[in-house]
Amino acid sequence: MEYNAEIISIGNELLIGKTINTNAAWLARKLTVLGFNVKRITTIGDSIDEIVSVLREAIRRKPKIIITTGGLGPTFDDKTSEALAKALNRPWIVNEEALELVRRKYVSIGLELTPCRVKMAKMPKDAEPLPNPVGTAPGIMVYEKETIIFSLPGVPREMKAIFEEHVEPFLRKIGPNMYFCEKSIKIKGIPESSLAPLISRVMKMVSRVYIKSHPKGSEGEQPVIELHITSSDTAREKAEYHIKETLETLLKLIRENFQKFQVE
Repeated sequence: MEYNAEIISIGNELLIGKTINTNAAWLARKLTVLGFNVKRITTIGDSIDEIVSVLREAIRRKPKIIITTGGLGPTFDDKTSEALAKALNRPWIVNEEALELVRRKYVSIGLELTPCRVKMAKMPKDAEPLPNPVGTAPGIMVYEKETIIFSLPGVPREMKAIFEEHVEPFLRKIGPNMYFCEKSIKIKGIPESSLAPLISRVMKMVSRVYIKSHPKGSEGEQPVIELHITSSDTAREKAEYHIKETLETLLKLIRENFQKFQVE
C-alpha cells in the first residue's frame, strides 16, 4: 500500500503574497517524518468552484490522506467546508457535535450563537468534527472511499494544535510505521555540476535513499554544496544504515575523482 499525501492550501491571501504559506511547509515536514509521501502541494484561492475542482482532482489520484488548510471561519469568504461537501456530493449540514463545540466556545466568553458562528459547525454529511483547543472553528475529518480528508483552520496556531492533538495520533495508528532519518553534510571546493554525476551514480546503486544537493554560495572563492540525505524504513536502525552506506559510497567516489575538497 502506498501512503501518499496531498496538501491543499486555501486562501486569497496566499496568492497575492500577503501571507507566507508556512502551514504547507510545516505539514509536509510532519507528514514526511510520519512516513507519508507528500506528492503534491496546491495553493488556491477562496473560490468554491476552484476548491471543488482541486479536491476532486486530488481524490481521483487516490492518496491515503488529503489535508486542506484555511477557509473554515465565519466570514463570507470562508468556503472550504461547503466546497468539501459539494466535492463529495454530500449535503452540507450542521453537525450537532460541532455545533456544541462552537456553542461552548462562545458561551465561555459571553457571546451568543449567530448564523455566522453556526456556519463553523456546518460540514459534509457523515464528517467528524475535530475539536479546536486554541480557537473556535473545529477541524473536519471525512472518509471518501480510499482517502481520508482533513480540513484544518488556516491560522497556524490553530492548525498545528488540531493536527498535533487529533490528526497526528490518528495517522500514527493508520500510517506506514516507517522511520524517517536524515543527515546533511557540506562539501567545499567542488562545484555542484561536478558532484551531480557522482550523485546520480550512487542513487542507482542504493535503495530507500534520496540525495539532494543545495548550493550554499561560496567561502573564500570555493563553492559550498550541502548534501541532504534522507531514508525511510521499517526500523530506525535500517534507515540510519542506508544513510551511512550511501554516504560512505558517495565519499569514496568523490575521493577517487577529486583531490582538493573539504567535508563538514
